Amino acid sequence: MSRLLGLVIVYAAMFLGWCGVGLFMVLAPVRFGNLVHDTLLLFPEVGAKDWGKKLLLRLVGAGLLVFAIRFALGIAQLSDQSG
Repeated sequence: MSRLLGLVIVYAAMFLGWCGVGLFMVLAPVRFGNLVHDTLLLFPEVGAKDWGKKLLLRLVGAGLLVFAIRFALGIAQLSDQSG
């Protein structure tokens, strides 16, 4: 039973991580872009009027949310088939 619980915790952490980052990117693209810029220097600094950068971050965030939903539906479908 503890191995199953460990597996559930890992999958739940992955799902919540993707949802959390996706929501952060969709709701606060300027903060997320500047966070990535300040810590990793992978993305240019985002200003309040940079609509293109904000749009790109929102699209990537929405993609992460879609991926997380598809992941959850796939896990649910697997559990339906096994039961």
